[in-house]
Amino acid sequence: EWLAITGYPKVEALDISQGMLDKAAAKGVYTALHRLAMGDTLPFADGAYAGIISAGVFTSGHVGVEGLDELIRICRPGGIIVLTVKNTLWDAGFAERIAGLEARGAISRLEETRPYASMPGETDTVPSRGLVLRVT
Repeated sequence: EWLAITGYPKVEALDISQGMLDKAAAKGVYTALHRLAMGDTLPFADGAYAGIISAGVFTSGHVGVEGLDELIRICRPGGIIVLTVKNTLWDAGFAERIAGLEARGAISRLEETRPYASMPGETDTVPSRGLVLRVT
């Protein structure tokens, strides 16, 4: 929402849930809405996006580390990916995947938060972390 408010000309939403896309549509800020599942190949060209924001997607029971490569593929070189990762996923291979992508020169990690409670007061008390990555 803030990207559209601050003047970015093309802000799109992607979700597997039509209900969530309906909520996004009601905001009137998205130029396109895509009902798609992460984890498989996405129908977007290589380097199609200057930046990607993913919150609450990389978590147990949703999308695993397999979704990361597709985000990198569709983000242009020099582009930014901001995402949150549940610690259960981080400890189950996500950390190693990020380190491997850095070692290969595919991404650089610009920032990483300390683990935090993503839903204070909720029953899910497993911490998450935030990452800011630059595609190289």
